[in-house]
Amino acid sequence: TSNCSLPLPDATYLDRLLVQIVEKLESYAGLDLVQDSSNVEISSKQGKKGIGNESVISRNRLVMRQLKTPIRGTSDKSNQVLFAGGLSGSDKRPQDHSSDYFLGAASSDLASISVGADSSRYQRGPNVPLLVTRFALGGILQADDYVIDILARSEKLDLGRAGSGAKQTQQQPATIGSSANSETADVTSVAVDSKPDGLADGQESTVSIKKKPDLNYIKTKTDLRASICVTLLQRGYPASGSGDKLSNVGMDLWTECMSNPALSFLATNEPNRFFSMKDAFGCLYKKAEIDWPENVEPLEDYLRSVLLPHCLGLCLNLAGEQTKLAADQGKSDVYVARPAVEDLCPLPDPFVRLSDHSEQAVSNAYAILRRVRLMKSIRFIVGGGVSLGDLKEFLRGPTMRKQTMGVPVWWCPWIHDLVILLYAALHGLQSVTSELPRLQQQFVEDHVRGTFVKGANGKSPALPSSFLKQASEEELDAWVRMQAQEFPTPAVIEHRLALMCSQLTANSSERYDHIPMFDEAMS
Repeated sequence: TSNCSLPLPDATYLDRLLVQIVEKLESYAGLDLVQDSSNVEISSKQGKKGIGNESVISRNRLVMRQLKTPIRGTSDKSNQVLFAGGLSGSDKRPQDHSSDYFLGAASSDLASISVGADSSRYQRGPNVPLLVTRFALGGILQADDYVIDILARSEKLDLGRAGSGAKQTQQQPATIGSSANSETADVTSVAVDSKPDGLADGQESTVSIKKKPDLNYIKTKTDLRASICVTLLQRGYPASGSGDKLSNVGMDLWTECMSNPALSFLATNEPNRFFSMKDAFGCLYKKAEIDWPENVEPLEDYLRSVLLPHCLGLCLNLAGEQTKLAADQGKSDVYVARPAVEDLCPLPDPFVRLSDHSEQAVSNAYAILRRVRLMKSIRFIVGGGVSLGDLKEFLRGPTMRKQTMGVPVWWCPWIHDLVILLYAALHGLQSVTSELPRLQQQFVEDHVRGTFVKGANGKSPALPSSFLKQASEEELDAWVRMQAQEFPTPAVIEHRLALMCSQLTANSSERYDHIPMFDEAMS
């Protein structure tokens, strides 16, 4: 027996791994039951309390489970770290054991100011939070200027509560939850900046953006709305006519792809057109039995003017909403005061009241805002905003060479980091880990064999000569195949993309700020 021993992984890592295993087992065991009983469950809730928020929340939760293949896993049971409590952040311990700032108020005194009897004296302007959490700070930094402007112009962008007190047209709308599959109900135009009156528990109203195209088909189909949200979370924001100046890979870079054997698979039978609205949402429309519109302005308008401002509003305001609710009930712990997490919406849905969202919805909202900015920066880089020479120089420089954490032994930044940039721009973030490993398998095997076994570019093989002499051809082939099957995790891929974007867009209009991905601690 050998006297040497390998170090064990960190205890936190082992705990998380165990949780993931148990959740996988539970999700597989209960998936069919969830799918088969979804209609019964929703009907039962509607029968008890009427049609409203609960039915929409149930559909959001079901869609998220059915489409649960995100770039980074999310879990209904993961958000047990309180970042919205009445206590100060220093009194809590974050799940990632790294930093406790912005897990609530900065101190107990500030917490009492935020929700105490005299809190109205300190109330700031609309959508300016008294409790500035890490998600509030991150959301402001990641949100585009137009998202912040929309939120700043609206007195209370909480469409799930707008209704009886808002300015309405004479036509009477149908409630969202009551006609979830109806395509005939009209949408009532509501001024976003009007003062809404509160509705009864479990009740929803309908709104659309003033002077904008009809959003009826998005508004009345909860499953479609939830699927759009999950797609943004998984794949990032697609290229749009109103938000992007570039629609294709730059010609110099595309020519490089066609001429470079290591990149040629990207140009095989593939257009150099960026990942588009139809690529992202076309299959969702087909599943909802809606023809893909010739004019995608209503969809883009919903994303830019409704969903993204709602995501920022969640990041800014949910902590304060939950803390104030708890304080009004004389409680100091939000988890005691608010409903169970199973009864809260896990996705940011503009037609669900702000207070009916869970911490997981805030985490997802923050990730969506970040990936909107990340995808725009990626398209800027590969679309010609950064010259091919500057891009190559950066990828061969020390910044990316030093980033070896989590990547296979064969990873070459000026080849494989360039590949993930291009593939994300062409197919979306999720495709980098779900499709790319299979497509480039043969090219990676050739790269591993050339670099480690045969030698390439006039260099000797990277493997020791003693190993190469002793190993048989079959053993070497097996080793090459095993190495070629290694691929970075989704988290590593996103961090590498974020680092490249932050460095390459530092002085551009599409600048990406690589701040902590706070949602990682919630997944």
